[in-house]
Amino acid sequence: MADVKEKIHKLLNSIEDEETLNQVMEDVMFYKSQKKVVSLKSEQAKELQEAIKEADNNEVISWNDFKKEINEWKGKL
Repeated sequence: MADVKEKIHKLLNSIEDEETLNQVMEDVMFYKSQKKVVSLKSEQAKELQEAIKEADNNEVISWNDFKKEINEWKGKL
């Protein structure tokens, strides 16, 4: 868990744009406020692991595409 927190801190410290930081804060607060535990199906867990690998390799999408996708995820909760 400490490793994950360290990665999050490193990512946050690298963000220079206030709008981006505000969006991250809004998203974190949304997920923190959720009372239910979300269980991923095996296929979803594999997709998440693949996304993490892509991010680690700097294979990322545009900010606008990210915002669109995160809003779709929020709608599924």
